[in-house]
Amino acid sequence: MANIVDFIEENYDALLAFSVRLNGNWTDGEDVLQTVAAKLCQKQAELTDVTFAKTYLMVCIRNATLNLKRARAKQSEANGRFRKSKEAMEDPTAEEAFRYVEWAESLDRHLARYDEPLRRAFIAYYVDQKTLGEVARSLGMTNRQVTRKFADMRAYLKRNHKRLFTQLSILLSM
Repeated sequence: MANIVDFIEENYDALLAFSVRLNGNWTDGEDVLQTVAAKLCQKQAELTDVTFAKTYLMVCIRNATLNLKRARAKQSEANGRFRKSKEAMEDPTAEEAFRYVEWAESLDRHLARYDEPLRRAFIAYYVDQKTLGEVARSLGMTNRQVTRKFADMRAYLKRNHKRLFTQLSILLSM
């Protein structure tokens, strides 16, 4: 894959269909895809060769959808119409619609020097957006210990797998 923007243009209809499925309606699906595309266009120079473009874009769309749902849940709460944020964020059809297998496996492979529970926790935190507390409890560590381990893992990716680190950084900024 030479260019992420070219990939978006070539697969726009399929990406839009995926986004609409996640969001539950056409308007939000289109807005989310446009937001993701705009952010990636701005960072096009950093994403010259995305290894798993389709999976990467689907993770970006999923995260942007979650961000939209969180923002709406906060807005609703602020207006006095409380909704459980867990219900707003969890959409079983979205989970069934997309499994981030290729991207998570790529991260897992590139972090093979670390033990499996730590790799899984890293993926859960950065890709699945689990909280630091949840990840720390699952590892039996303090938040500070996990933060240090993850900083070491990010530094390793940055030194040895620059392209993957760049993709992870952009994904986290969305």
